[in-house]
Amino acid sequence: MGKKVFDNNGILETCGSNMFLFISRVGRASLLGFVLSLFAVSVASAQNPNFVASKKANEVPVFDAVYPEDEFCATAGVGGLCAAEPVDVPEFDANFIYRFVAYEAQRPFDRFSWQAMVSLVWPYDGDGNPIDAGYRHPDAGYAWWETYRDKYSLFAGASAPDDQCRNDLPDGALLLSAFVQASGDVLIDQAGNFVLYETRVNDIAADYIRWNGLDSAAGRMAFAQSGQSVGFPILKLSAGAGTLTGDTANLLASDKTAFKPGAQMIKFAWRIMTDPADQERYYTKPARIAVAAKDAVDGRAKCLDVTVGMVGLHIVQRVKSGNGDRWIWSTFEHVDNAPLASNARRPNSIIANDLFPEGCLGPDKTDRDYVFYDGVDRADHLANQIVQSDLRWADEPPYARDPDGNRVTAPDIVRCWRLFSGTAEANFVWQRKLGDSVWKNYFLVGTQWIGNGGGAPFGVGEVPRFLSNVALESFIQHQMDGTCLGCHSTAFTDAGQPSNFTFLLDPGR
Repeated sequence: MGKKVFDNNGILETCGSNMFLFISRVGRASLLGFVLSLFAVSVASAQNPNFVASKKANEVPVFDAVYPEDEFCATAGVGGLCAAEPVDVPEFDANFIYRFVAYEAQRPFDRFSWQAMVSLVWPYDGDGNPIDAGYRHPDAGYAWWETYRDKYSLFAGASAPDDQCRNDLPDGALLLSAFVQASGDVLIDQAGNFVLYETRVNDIAADYIRWNGLDSAAGRMAFAQSGQSVGFPILKLSAGAGTLTGDTANLLASDKTAFKPGAQMIKFAWRIMTDPADQERYYTKPARIAVAAKDAVDGRAKCLDVTVGMVGLHIVQRVKSGNGDRWIWSTFEHVDNAPLASNARRPNSIIANDLFPEGCLGPDKTDRDYVFYDGVDRADHLANQIVQSDLRWADEPPYARDPDGNRVTAPDIVRCWRLFSGTAEANFVWQRKLGDSVWKNYFLVGTQWIGNGGGAPFGVGEVPRFLSNVALESFIQHQMDGTCLGCHSTAFTDAGQPSNFTFLLDPGR
């Protein structure tokens, strides 16, 4: 099989001397000193025997790894891509302390992420049966994630801004309204349109919310006053799997169908597709945008029928293995989103008083167009700047306007964090497997998990320490708490109770 070289477009990462493995049983008291000594590790100690650094300037590692066919399916013995949902990472040993992202430790998590994404977008027919060619563009049927509940149907009073937009909603069309990120900021693409956001949960999470009365403000207050803690379900035995005996990890390894997934939450970032030529490169859906009167230039509520393309995706799933609260966080992006910052850091670069003292800076030059970067060559200019907060919707593209109806200048967005080299290799292998589909244009930014007890400088114990998605956390990537699990560890319900790593239980947020 031939080798492939990737351009230095911000998607991959070159080898560096601070990329190393640290999985140790050492005591925490002596940990920091040991960590600091590891910075002397030589690049000659290859962490990944399957990649060779390119000798040509402005190019990144060459990957020629070939994964076994079982790597691509969560059901043992299938051999190849499949619709099965992964339920856990059996290699994850909670007896170890994981401090830094490393090839051998990270690969099972990245496998979990890709399996989860493929299972979510795999289409089904009207009878709930998976369609064999599900990894291709889902022109027929519905994707599995479309069976998940959105907040409009899950929470009492969480209706769309204009319920009239539900009337005659085309079959298969999304109903969208949210265009504000978790940080409170809005993102506009270079075409001048808002990016939209959508959160959904699987039946396990939805049932937990409903059965505990967490679907209403009064119920969340009563739950908080009862003294119970919010704790979404972990994986459980499948029907007919018998009785769980022995070690869970051994059972997971020997019978991948013995369990059902635990609670899972997904969050999409969608761009509005105004150029039909672009749609061939995107996972697209018809959508109707419900615009509230207060958010419109003319002060009138409106329903806008558009086509949207996926630019970002978070997949968050609760599992049995591991440390902390046992969530695995996977995040994906489209390859056209944004370039790499000129001062981007590697994910193991955590021993620093100030990660980005100058902010995240634009590249010296770009050789392609990006959705969230204008491509103008301006060396080291400050990127990821928040746009004005008082923005409104127009009736036609470009939809993002100021209160007077004038077009708004889109911000330049760059990626502040390089990909871990092992994740880049996983992307190459999976994209090659998905090569005749739109999914070849998507990549795993990273998989984050709780690997240790946390504490400075290790955050809440998340590994890798920093992970963000330029379409979902555009403006906080450079911050010390600009990390998926770290940020969500601060989540509370609207009743003031810790909400187990989700802001979903504060629906008005």
